[in-house]
Amino acid sequence: MDSKKHPIRNLTSQLKKHGAFSVNNIPRITAFYAKLAIQEPFRIIEKVNHHNDIKDYTLEHDPIFIIGHWRSGTSFLQYLLGQDPQFGYLNKFQAVFPDVFLQSEDFLKSMVERIPDTLNLVQDAQNMSINLEMDSPSEIEIALTTMISPTSLHWGHIFPQDAWEYFNKYLFFDTATDNEIKKWKRDYAHLISKVAMKNDKKQILIKSPGNACRLPQLLDMYPNAKFIFIHRNPYDVFYSSQKLWNTLIDNLALQPFTQQEIETEIMKVYKKLMGMYIEQRSEIPDEQLAEIRFENFVSDPVAELASVYKKLSIPAFEKAKPHFEAFLSHKTEGKSSNYDYEPHIVNKLNELWGFAFEEWEYPVISNKNKTSKVT
Repeated sequence: MDSKKHPIRNLTSQLKKHGAFSVNNIPRITAFYAKLAIQEPFRIIEKVNHHNDIKDYTLEHDPIFIIGHWRSGTSFLQYLLGQDPQFGYLNKFQAVFPDVFLQSEDFLKSMVERIPDTLNLVQDAQNMSINLEMDSPSEIEIALTTMISPTSLHWGHIFPQDAWEYFNKYLFFDTATDNEIKKWKRDYAHLISKVAMKNDKKQILIKSPGNACRLPQLLDMYPNAKFIFIHRNPYDVFYSSQKLWNTLIDNLALQPFTQQEIETEIMKVYKKLMGMYIEQRSEIPDEQLAEIRFENFVSDPVAELASVYKKLSIPAFEKAKPHFEAFLSHKTEGKSSNYDYEPHIVNKLNELWGFAFEEWEYPVISNKNKTSKVT
């Protein structure tokens, strides 16, 4: 499958490869094809009018990458930073329709905004504290998937029985060939250029937890990029990630996946991703990397951002501060969930993720006691 080929052809190749054409999958597969069919005229128009513009576009500022394992606060960090008028970002409409947003966003957005109400997405999003407003920030990996790029790690959530194959290739790059990495870079740069064009050449915020283990590749593409890494108590990350996986499986997966398999996948991915980040972060010049703690960030977001702006030499914090405060004053809290930390999970996390507890100085829970936490 090649992202330069037609999206419908790429999607068909993916579905055939995984034997996904089945009666149970008809509704979801139909939705995938319907979306591609609806956007096709707009995709052709945009390709004709903007292909060379995108190809020849040069960023005025390398991006700011927001990184950290899923459910560690990357979304909240992106939302808040996005209030600063000097930054642009990929919004949710653009993530769902990455092939057409340069010309068609204003026309199609009002139609698309009605779609979540007809699906099961609203309640799931509320449970995950996810904002479905079309203008709100989104994640570049989602856009890779919706443009049917073969280089998106999220194919591992659509075909979870083959998740590790996709993660090893397009998250960790362990099994990716030089040509496959080149395609990933091409598709990433294509999207980032489009977002910068749409945002009047502003510096772009790119949120992707997976980028925490792709630092050499990103620095090769954007040597002056800045990185903000956010970490969270590993126990909280596990249980919140479990909810995220269940939501993805319920809404996207074309293969069955058990709770035990979800548990194993989370533990493997976290261990490898965070370990690779620790190994790779020394490649980032010190003045281009800021690390923050989730618990401190949610306690005093503006103070934490002040330290980030200072560390990364980002200008105009005082001008941005009123925008941050206004956003926070109107922000509604996400729905909290009570989690019972099961002793066998605590035991596994202590063993497999012990390096993270030590690295970021999180207290280790004794597995002799059952402990409840709220996230």
